[in-house]
This record gives sequence, structure tokens and C-alpha cells, in this order.
Amino acid sequence: MYYKKYPFLIDEYYSPSLNSLKRIYTQHPKFNGNVRLIYELLYDYWHPAYGYAFPDQWQLAIDSGLSLSSVKRCINILVELDLIEVKKSPAGKKNNVYLIKKPVTTLEEFYKKFPEIEEESKERVEKIKAEKQKALQNWAKSNKKSL
Repeated sequence: MYYKKYPFLIDEYYSPSLNSLKRIYTQHPKFNGNVRLIYELLYDYWHPAYGYAFPDQWQLAIDSGLSLSSVKRCINILVELDLIEVKKSPAGKKNNVYLIKKPVTTLEEFYKKFPEIEEESKERVEKIKAEKQKALQNWAKSNKKSL
């Protein structure tokens, strides 16, 4: 059986990251590393007995190193992308609670959910592939000249 080796031993709590956040949601122009970080922090704060996460936004700012306004912006994007739902705390405090939603796991599902970005996303990917092809051709030409 094959076991993946990592560049160093993980000797602290390791929080797994969802591949869909790294490879699918990144296709959306509003999704970035800060949005992902806030989603993952909310996921870490999720409490099974309550069924939601309830850190205040100041704690998210402290944990993430982001400003409070950036945290709020990220939360709004997560709501827009249907990754979380924000509700008022049932305890009556001025704090929100966050219901964490499961991301879609395929590009097909993603484009069905966000059809407005499909064409732009596919055009961007094709542009990157064309840039790669051109770079490979230039590399091959330069290698022939050096021989």
C-alpha cells in the first residue's frame, strides 16, 4: 500500500482542507484565500452539540489576521456562495451563529449552481492552457538552439 510522505512531520493539530475549496470554488471570482480561511475557521469553531459555530467576528479577525471589515466581507461572500448561513444567536446575545454548509464537489455542480461564471471561468482556464503551450514551445525551441 502506498502512503504519501510529507516534507515534515506534523506534530500539532492538523485541520484538513476540502479539495473543493482548493480546486472548485477558486473558479469563482469572489472566492479567494481569505474567504477560504474564514470558512475553515468557522468549520473549526463548529460545535456538534449546537450544530453551528459561534465565534464573534472579532475573534475571527484575531485568528485570521484580517481586519474586522475583511472578515465581514468574507462572511458575506460565504453567504453568497451558499457555504454558510448566518443567524442571530438563540441565546439572545448580539453574536451571530453560523451554519456550515457542505460545498459542491464537482465543477459540473458548481457551474449549475453559479451559471453566471461558467463561461468566464472556462475562458480563463483556456487562456492558461494556451500560455502553458506557448511556454512549452518556447522552451523546446531554446533547447534545440543550445544543442
